[in-house]
Amino acid sequence: MILHCQKCGGEGTLYTSRYGGNDPDVYPVGKCDACDGSGNQQCEAKGCKEVAVGFNDDGEAMCQDCLMEWAMQEFEP
Repeated sequence: MILHCQKCGGEGTLYTSRYGGNDPDVYPVGKCDACDGSGNQQCEAKGCKEVAVGFNDDGEAMCQDCLMEWAMQEFEP
């Protein structure tokens, strides 16, 4: 399962309101800079640019490899 980008909600595009507040009349202002328009959350570990699939205990979004590495370090005896 791939996580949706937290900034754009998985849309890949950012929107703004014409009149501010919670006005439903919105228009696109460009692609999301956090996900580069893909709508997928990127891994937040060590500058990794893979697609995130889960969260660690600190709430950081991580890809499968980084999450496995974190789990191995976290739970080793």
